[in-house]
Amino acid sequence: MSKNTMTYRRLNHAYRIVRQCAGMLVACLAMVTAYLVLVITPSAQAAVPQLAAAAAVAPACVASPSPATLSLGSVTVPAGTANGVVLGSPTSVSVTFSCTGTNFFDTFNILTGNLAALDSSNTSPGGGILFASSLPGIDIQLTATPTQAGSGNNGPNGTRGWNMGQVNCFIFFCNTVTTNFTAQLVKVGPVAPGTTSTINLLQFFDTNSNFTGPSPAFGTLVLNPVTVTAGSCTVFPSSKNFSVLLPTVSASALNGTGQLAGTTPFNVQYTCNPGNSLYITLNTNTPGTATGVILPPASCTTGTPAANVGVRLLQGNYQAVNFGIAQSLGPSPNGTLTVPYYAQYYATGSPVGAGPVCATATFTMSYN
Repeated sequence: MSKNTMTYRRLNHAYRIVRQCAGMLVACLAMVTAYLVLVITPSAQAAVPQLAAAAAVAPACVASPSPATLSLGSVTVPAGTANGVVLGSPTSVSVTFSCTGTNFFDTFNILTGNLAALDSSNTSPGGGILFASSLPGIDIQLTATPTQAGSGNNGPNGTRGWNMGQVNCFIFFCNTVTTNFTAQLVKVGPVAPGTTSTINLLQFFDTNSNFTGPSPAFGTLVLNPVTVTAGSCTVFPSSKNFSVLLPTVSASALNGTGQLAGTTPFNVQYTCNPGNSLYITLNTNTPGTATGVILPPASCTTGTPAANVGVRLLQGNYQAVNFGIAQSLGPSPNGTLTVPYYAQYYATGSPVGAGPVCATATFTMSYN
């Protein structure tokens, strides 16, 4: 039998298989392929892997959109925010990956790689990956679905990254893979307000099961600049409106102008982001002639005030408060700041009468 006759019969047999297997396309094609492969000439067989290898030089897959961008805009860090807390609202972008096969069957793994600088000293509160930013105290948390983001050695050539899924191609049909990326800021330390730089968080690669080695990068996930501002200082609820109860003393303890008794400590507490310059100003509507002294009003809630008795306020260093003048507290710490004060009876004249003593002052916190 001649070579041409054998080839004809095999092709004719393959044609009959296709007709007999109507409705079973996948199985028929597999059988036809088995017959057709026998008639490929040696030179053609050698050319197949060469063509495939050449096709692998360029990426077989594309990402849409490309580049994929994440934008957080402006984020405010509330005063007193603990480390490890996410900030502001998250932002997301969905990326769809599609590929073009060069063989009857192709399987492409869609990988992430070339990850930006990671923060290895902190843990992402929501899972995924924690990237460092250009601002002190601020990181970027990146999560992904349906396959969670990871920084293990699962990227191209065993580098950091993760496998987002597979695109399977059969002849000319390929499925797609879609990944939803979500970014959010995380406070990891004392925050310095400012604007982050643009960050190329990662890039996209593909690997074909028929070849070794990954493709070049064919897309990038980008985080646009984020402006971070510090929130205003917050006074503790217990320090907004409160009373200081002085002890009961005898009139004889205040037997002359300027005499003092019943010194009682109290505090003003607040939280503020670190780095601000802080000030506190105390005021009263009824100041005495002596520094830091508040005169009683015409009446107290429990009766007529004691004659010739006022209340003096002292700073934590026992210096009398200067009403209406801002007291510098220095830079704010990271957390709660407690400002100590003292209140004491002060004899404004003689003789001192019996009765209740009351006084009112207000304070104002300021920072820059």
